[in-house]
This record gives sequence, structure tokens and C-alpha cells, in this order.
Amino acid sequence: MDFLEQLLERLPKVPAPVRGVWIGPYWTAVQTGSGTGLATTLLDNGPAHGEHAQRLAGAGKLAGRDARELAAGLASDFPLARSVGLAALNAILPEPAGRITERNAGELAAEQAAGKTIGVVGWFPFLPQLKQAAARVEVFEKDPETGFALTEERAARLAGCDALCITASALLNRTLDGLLRAARPGAWKMLVGPSSPLCREALDLGFDAICGARVVEASAVVRVIQEGGCFQQIRQTGAVRLLALEKTDG
Repeated sequence: MDFLEQLLERLPKVPAPVRGVWIGPYWTAVQTGSGTGLATTLLDNGPAHGEHAQRLAGAGKLAGRDARELAAGLASDFPLARSVGLAALNAILPEPAGRITERNAGELAAEQAAGKTIGVVGWFPFLPQLKQAAARVEVFEKDPETGFALTEERAARLAGCDALCITASALLNRTLDGLLRAARPGAWKMLVGPSSPLCREALDLGFDAICGARVVEASAVVRVIQEGGCFQQIRQTGAVRLLALEKTDG
């Protein structure tokens, strides 16, 4: 099983009826009685009209279904189904427990990178901060020719990193498992982004820290998503908390 399948298996198997699903151009939200989960909206380049148009199975009838049914979409080849699946998974997470703070992800990464080699998968605004603290910063982004493929060259560079900062988008584009396999044994690893499953179980599956978002006022978040807003605009509402969950010794 891949990372997300294992994570779903570890979560409490308690029915969680879906109260609502909202899909905007940038963010997707799923709400249950346990909370509201977010995920980046991932779209396909397929046709939008006619007999062969891409479509989300069950659209219009998702509310009322068990969130685990929607989370099963994580295994789909259809990107939008994976976005809904990840948001549904995040909507049934238990309240995060352990060493949880509001530490900035950049501050945490810079602390771990001090004098070392850190690999950054994706783009983050704290890259300049890392370059000041680390001995070397290896940046891994989408290549125009090979996309997100884990080439031999990339795998070798990953294996040479003492620490890794990985975007939560790797959960959706299906590259996370390869990245974790290529990482040096014992390397410090952090998952970053509002799509990140903020729970102890995700730490147990291979991370030392997770920096994610917790929705505290669903109506404000949903309003921004429905009106085409980005995450910066969601943050400006004050309706989400950015949290850092760290693995404790032992």
C-alpha cells in the first residue's frame, strides 16, 4: 500500500457523513462532523464538454455519503477525484496530538538545515532563509521534459540530502512514495502545505514534522473557495490556523 492508503487504514473506522463538498479552481474542501479538510484542486487537461468530458463520479450526490467513500478516490486516475479524496481524508482526521505549535515552517526547516544539505521538493517562500542557513540547498521542481519523474539523477541528489522539505502536492501527483524511498535512511523529513494530513499517524509513516492547516471557521473558508480565492485569501479571513506537528523522541 502507498502512503495515503496506509494512513487511511490507520485512522479510526467511524462513519463520518459528508456535510458538504466545495471545489474551487485552487482549493477543494470537504466537511464532516469531525471537521473540514482541505486539498489543492488538481485538474486534468482532458475535454470539458461532450461525451468524453472528464467528470467527477457522483457529483451532486456526494453530501450524505461516508467520507471514507470519497477518500477512496485517492486511488483514482482522475486528478480531481484525488483532490476530493485527500480533502475527505483530512476531514476525518482526529484532533492532532503531540508536540504541536504554531512554528513557521521556514523557521523549522532552517533550524534542521543549519550547516547541512537540505532538499526542497516544490517551491516555498522561505527558500532564501534556507539558503542562508544550509550548507547546500537542492531544489526539485517539475521538469519541462520529465515532469515529476524520479530520474536516477534526482534520486541520487535526494539520497545526498540530510533533510527534506516536501510539498503536500506530492500526495496528489503520486510522487511521495518514490521520494520517501529515495531519501537517505535517517534523513529528517518534513511535509508542508494545507493539504498535509496533520496527524500523528502521518508522522509514524515516515515524517519528523508536518506543517499544515486546521480550519476553525468553515463558512469563511468555503466562501473564499467558492469565489475562486487562493490560500493567501483564505488565511486573511483568520479562519485557518497554521500548525506544526513534530515527532517526539520515543
